[in-house]
Parts: sequence; structure tokens; C-alpha cells
Amino acid sequence: MPTATCIFYLLCLGALYLFRILYRGWAIPYLLLVMITAPVLIFLISLPAMLKIELHMSGRPYLVKGSRGDMRFVFRSKMRVPVGRISLSLLVENQYTKEHFRIQERFYSVSNGETRGILIPTDACGKISFRIVKWECRDLLGFFAIRRKCPEVFCCTVLPSALKPEEEPDIEAACTKNMRLKPKYGGGFSEEYDLRDYRPGDPGNSIHWKLSSKTDRLIVKEALTPENDRIFVVLDDAGKDQRGLEVLRWLSSELCRRETPHWIVSGDVYPVENEKMELSAISSILSAPYSDPCEFDDSKARCIFYIRSGEVSAV
Repeated sequence: MPTATCIFYLLCLGALYLFRILYRGWAIPYLLLVMITAPVLIFLISLPAMLKIELHMSGRPYLVKGSRGDMRFVFRSKMRVPVGRISLSLLVENQYTKEHFRIQERFYSVSNGETRGILIPTDACGKISFRIVKWECRDLLGFFAIRRKCPEVFCCTVLPSALKPEEEPDIEAACTKNMRLKPKYGGGFSEEYDLRDYRPGDPGNSIHWKLSSKTDRLIVKEALTPENDRIFVVLDDAGKDQRGLEVLRWLSSELCRRETPHWIVSGDVYPVENEKMELSAISSILSAPYSDPCEFDDSKARCIFYIRSGEVSAV
């Protein structure tokens, strides 16, 4: 489709040609020659800038659902002549929901160091990727275009905010309700211990001297450790409004705050011990299409939290 500049140029050229027919002055042929050669000359002037300009994409790697953030186009060029117009066609895809759409952008008179931005859609959680499928530069008059390649892909993960469920579970009770203890290998200190009679080979520091003096026999404190030490958080249903993801982040953050290691189960199993691992696990979940939770080994599970439609149930 011809640009407005192109249409204006053709109208001027036609008017000059018509004037040449009506008025046969000596300067008219020279004006026509200038009008005809001007686009080619301007194109040759613009060509180095059109070939040398580089496009880079940048922005924040993480945003929270509903917040405001933008992805920026940064243009770099060694030439002082600006590019008349840059047209972009971007494919935007949410890798978690598999929603995708295209964005058309046009930037005029672009020179070195300029930055232009577009808003990142944050209405749904997921890893948002921006891929340029078409990029072309036009000269200062907008007559000639050169298509360029940009292999860069910019990604931003839209994270859920931490949101309590309507019925908040008793995390402490759920994590200790089904705990089974066993003797700690090698002994040592433990907050949980059992009392039994002394057996040859028991270390002296494990003897309960105060109780032994009352019972007239040696009693030792046997250190115990949990036999079923794993806590699983299963994202069974994220829900249409993705409320399950928000509850998942709240529950995982609560367990991290209590220094309780746990495993998040979704399309895969992700170990979590701190906030950094929690962020990595949720980002990995949002980087792939939503699926039912995978199978996992629950033989050593102390507690399993199931998240369904934004509510938590403990087993």
C-alpha cells in the first residue's frame, strides 16, 4: 500500500508534468529530472543507516499479575542519518495459557540511542515471549524498504501474587499430624528423642543422668529423625482465573518462611528450600502449557497439600 509521502510525491510529479505541457519554459525539464532522481539520491543517503541500524529488546524479567510494565526497543546505529520509518510485526505468546496474538508497530525518524516501548500484557500469569516475525526499514521519504532479521526473543514471566485461600489451613498441624519418627543414624542432637535403656556402645553424652539417678539404671536419649520427611504441594487445578497459582505462591512462601523444605508438583516435581528456589519453580511451571500434575513418589510423604480452584486441602 503506497504511503502518504508517496502519494504526495506522485501528485507533485503529475502536476509538474502537466505544467510542462502547458508552459514550455527551459527550467521545467530540469525540475522534472530533479523530481525523478531525488528519491534515488535520498535512498542512497539513507541506505547505510538502514543497513547499519540494530534492534535490541529489553525489559524486566519478572512482573506481577496486574502490574504495569513495558518492553523496550533499543536502536543502535553508527550512522548519524536517521531511518525514515521502522515497521515491526511481533508475535506475542503466553507459554502457559498458549494464547497468542500479533502487534504491529511503526516508529518514525529513528536514530542511534532511541528507545521506544510497548506495554506487556499482565492480565494472566505465564511466560510471555516477544518474537519479531517481520522488521523492515524505510528511507527518509518512505519509498524504499529493506527487510531485516532480528533473531532476538524477549521473555518476561508474569508471576502470580501471593493470595490466601478463603479457608486458611493449619500448616503446622498438617505438617506434624502424620509424622513418623525413626532412630537417627549415628545419633547426635535432635529436638525429637526417645528414652530407652542403655546398650553397650551408646555414647556417654547420650545418657540421661538425672533420670538414670532416679531409676537406678542407665537411661539414654535416642535421637529421632522423621521417617517421612517430604511435604508436597500439588497444583491440582489452577482455575479459570488462575487463583490456584496465587494460592500456590502463598502456601510455598509460608513454608519457606517456616524454613520447611517442600516439593511443588505440577507438570514436574520442583524441590523448594528458599524463596529463590520458589521463584525458579513457579517460573518453570509458567514456562510450559498447563497440564495435570505428574505422578510422584508419595511413599515418604508426611503431608500433601492439594490446591483445587483456589482452596487448599491437606492429606
